Amino acid sequence: MKFTGKIIWSADNLTDKELLEIVTGADFPREKVAVKLDRLFLTKYGLAMIRRVQEEAGVAVFADAKIVEIPSKTLEIVKVHLEYQPWMLNVMAGICNTGVVPRVVLVDDDEVPDDVLCEFAKLCKEAGTKSCAVTVLTSKTNELAMWEFGRDSNRQVMRYADLAHYAGLTDLVCSPLEARALSQKGLASEIVLNTPGVRLMTSSRDDQSRVATPREALEAGARRLVIGRDLSRDGQFLENLAKIEADMAGETVKSPV
Repeated sequence: MKFTGKIIWSADNLTDKELLEIVTGADFPREKVAVKLDRLFLTKYGLAMIRRVQEEAGVAVFADAKIVEIPSKTLEIVKVHLEYQPWMLNVMAGICNTGVVPRVVLVDDDEVPDDVLCEFAKLCKEAGTKSCAVTVLTSKTNELAMWEFGRDSNRQVMRYADLAHYAGLTDLVCSPLEARALSQKGLASEIVLNTPGVRLMTSSRDDQSRVATPREALEAGARRLVIGRDLSRDGQFLENLAKIEADMAGETVKSPV
């Protein structure tokens, strides 16, 4: 399924019936907004919801599965998801099993990737699905990143971005703060940056630590913005979308959200 918009709605804390009612509604801006279904939702209601949303509502689905397992199991889980043809599917960048920039080696005259990220990218390409890797979750503070990775979030994201780029992935998830560094390095022109942690100036951070406004995220190099409450608040998708688009265009959002 094709999608050319800039906004992905993070459809959290909904039942399957509630989600379908929203996305099949006449007022849902399906040409401008894709929908992100997270692992909890897909676990509760099944992977078939990917196909149902795309076929019944005409809305592109980002399967936010955040797949992470040992390499052989990772690829089998990926294959099961791809049977439902999501517009985009993600894994955790940490599934890489070599720890170095992936290479493609020749075995009996066939090109064989030597990292699970390469094989993930290959499987997605064959299925017509965008391949995406999650770097450092935007809910993590920089202090937690230092404790977990031994380097700050910016350096760890750069590391993961190199791996994803050379593995041939089409997309990357990172916070707006790291998007700028990736742009300065030139990677934003090579791999599409999808940024959660996007908030209007009038909104709270909620459970996010590394955030920016829609305009700031785009200026940093993001191609798509993952937005939850600011888009769905009070069920007023068109009204909220107008506020987000105004911010993206550099206009002041005067009314509270």
